[in-house]
Amino acid sequence: MTFVVTAGAAAKAWLVTLAMMAGQGTLLALVAFALARAGKLRPAWQAAIWLVVMIKLALPWGPAMPFSLSDLIAMFHDHATSAPPIVVGTPGHTIAAAPQAWPAVGWIALAIIWMLGAAWVVGRAVLAQRATTRAARMAPLAPPHALALLGELSARVRVRVPHLVIGEADIGPHVVGVLRPIVVVPPGLVDDAGLLRAALLHELAHIRRRDVLARFIQIAAGALLWWWPVVRIVNRRLEAAREAACDAWALETSDVPRAAYARLLVRMASLRAGGVAAPALAAHHALDARVAAVLGPPVRARLGWLGRSVLAGWALVALGGARSASARGHVEACHYTPALAATLYAAYPQADLDGDGQLSRAEACDLQVELRRDRQELTTRLSPEAEEELQSLLSEPLCCNSPGPEVYSNPESVSCQNVLGVEP
Repeated sequence: MTFVVTAGAAAKAWLVTLAMMAGQGTLLALVAFALARAGKLRPAWQAAIWLVVMIKLALPWGPAMPFSLSDLIAMFHDHATSAPPIVVGTPGHTIAAAPQAWPAVGWIALAIIWMLGAAWVVGRAVLAQRATTRAARMAPLAPPHALALLGELSARVRVRVPHLVIGEADIGPHVVGVLRPIVVVPPGLVDDAGLLRAALLHELAHIRRRDVLARFIQIAAGALLWWWPVVRIVNRRLEAAREAACDAWALETSDVPRAAYARLLVRMASLRAGGVAAPALAAHHALDARVAAVLGPPVRARLGWLGRSVLAGWALVALGGARSASARGHVEACHYTPALAATLYAAYPQADLDGDGQLSRAEACDLQVELRRDRQELTTRLSPEAEEELQSLLSEPLCCNSPGPEVYSNPESVSCQNVLGVEP
């Protein structure tokens, strides 16, 4: 039973962490949605904002940062909640109900269901990526004129691409690999120099933006929070913004006619994408909006130093973790008085470890930890009149880390940081 209870507590802690990630990521997604709609941001801005949201959904923790989203949530939580009280029973009854195995088994079952879902998402992504990589490595090299065009474009935009291969006819252009990327194009594009140029520029944009790495972050978020629909919504918006950003960059970098590029998008949308972790021009997300943007007024694709600074600030606010209560200056008043010391000593004389006939603050803190950890084994020895004061002991901090040799703390003149080491 002890093992089941311990495993259930660990499973509960992890599931609560996942729920926290889902909640914070959802709040951040709402902010990102408001920013994207209100500001009518360029595709590169939208892709960066949604990528930060996806990173937040994929990372359980982040470095403690003041004024971050997590820090603000923790600050409100500190003011809205207090330590949970421990109900003290009447003589002859236990202080708290003993932990039972059935809720622990329930938490373990939920954790197993989560692990199965996460394993399915990761396994599916791994198999798809292996198949995509194997197909790209076995595909024949592109003809010399296509390789020469790729070399020309790569030198112009300062992106090194070792390989250009011809893939299957029903799979659209895509990029495979991180360190040594491979560009894969269907055979139907090889003989059309204009469309091939546009397709290569689009894929070079993916390489410049390191979108393959972003796709792995999407897979991680999808595995951790596979049960949360907000992840799929954020994923679709990130995909659409990323493809639109690559379209804008390809048009800004080349002299490809916009009508020809729009025809390329429509033609490639009928093909399959390259793989789970392979950015692809053939992605059909928001095709109508992409075509309308391509045929509309030119859009600046690059971000200046000011835009990058703003995005860095957004990332710090979004991804930063919560500071400790002491770092935020959260102060609790002391509640250990001579009357409470006398009450505790009368009820638990064995807590007087030094035998001086009274309980110091440190001895009371040790007793508090023992009472909280061993609720199921303890019975109350207090009169009904002392129950309320003992409940204050169990539910509020005793300032165990307050400096000074005094035995008691005066609530009117002494305060100390909340005791983080005492478990509720």
